Amino acid sequence: MIRNFWVKNYLSIRDKQELNFVAEERDSVLTEEVAEGVFLYKLAILYGSNASGKSNMLIALNKVFRLLIQAKSNSKIPIGNVIPFALTENEPTEMFVSFYANGIRYDYEVKFNKNNILSEKLYYYPNDAKTLFYERKFVDENIQTEIRFGETLGLETETQKDIRKDTLNNQSVLSVCRSKAYGKDIAPFNRLYDWIMINYHDIDGDEKKGVVEILREAYNNPQKRKFYNIMLRKADLNILEYKPIAEDRYIQKSFRERIEKENIPQEVKDELLKPIQESISFTNYSKNKEFEIPLKLQSKGTIKYILILEVLFDMITGSQVYYLDELGEDLHKDLLFYYLNVFLFNSEKSQLIITSQETTLLSQDLINENRGVIWLVEKNRETASSEYFRGDSFGLDKDLSFYDSYSIGRLGAKPDLGSIFINLED
Repeated sequence: MIRNFWVKNYLSIRDKQELNFVAEERDSVLTEEVAEGVFLYKLAILYGSNASGKSNMLIALNKVFRLLIQAKSNSKIPIGNVIPFALTENEPTEMFVSFYANGIRYDYEVKFNKNNILSEKLYYYPNDAKTLFYERKFVDENIQTEIRFGETLGLETETQKDIRKDTLNNQSVLSVCRSKAYGKDIAPFNRLYDWIMINYHDIDGDEKKGVVEILREAYNNPQKRKFYNIMLRKADLNILEYKPIAEDRYIQKSFRERIEKENIPQEVKDELLKPIQESISFTNYSKNKEFEIPLKLQSKGTIKYILILEVLFDMITGSQVYYLDELGEDLHKDLLFYYLNVFLFNSEKSQLIITSQETTLLSQDLINENRGVIWLVEKNRETASSEYFRGDSFGLDKDLSFYDSYSIGRLGAKPDLGSIFINLED
């Protein structure tokens, strides 16, 4: 789980902006004790008008973990997806994240530009005491980077020399250690790397799987299949269960002729032109009978719900961190809140960070009484930079509705739309 995160000079964020998930105590299902006396919020919801910067914070969170684990094959490859704030584009981007992996806290701070990691520091708390993992400094494009390792890691001298030699200026030390076979003494690096790979996910999931792929995979896993069938029934979609099917596929003559002429391997042609395709059939029910409905006739909302169920399954069966952008889109507000409740009441040590436009969540007692999960985002009118405010920082009386206060504009983070009358004359 993430303890706190801050970023500076990235996308719409100019000045240092921080998300802090530390709660005072475990007083609801919204918090989890990750270490003795340390409670973190399992859920964070970012609200704001369009183009305020909600999604950019998720992109930044995603970036800091990708920096940690993505190796580079040569030093000339740009780091990638490095977009500083427009008015400070020549200055480096800075990020910091504190998180728990395998019950141990890690603090990672990094400064970088489009081509080089200029500095990075990784500390950990193996015995609740802040201890150096490693620290590196950029020297020059063509000079070996400077790296200092913590003594508690137990790295052999030769291993340290090899890591320094192999670390390119455009990759983290952690990613280098994982990509090279140094020996048993780098086990602490491998444990951290594996944890991030398994438990921290890209925005909206690591792979952009389609509904057919998701449900076919789940069908072959008894526990996961049961979960999907349960959640489809509970969502009041009139669905009892599902099953994979193969259905006839119509291929236009012009498409067939074009593929036949293409200079591509025959097996690729065969795949593109095969007469059947994999799909899903859903068993629906009415008062008197059951009947089958194919995937292509399901609503957009049903499809969206199925896609996010995979995330939910992972979170309630493991300790995962997910970022979901615009959760609630195409879903009824009651179904959205049900989804969040299933996560909160059935998960341990998983964390969900979302953006949403479904402001009615703010009227729910669980959210209104635990305002530390709410984040309001708006653009500073003078700097055009995104700013982020935690819901419990406004000093709003507990007896007042956070939803009402937000709706009337008392808390900001709403669009200023002006008059509805349009004058098109000079």
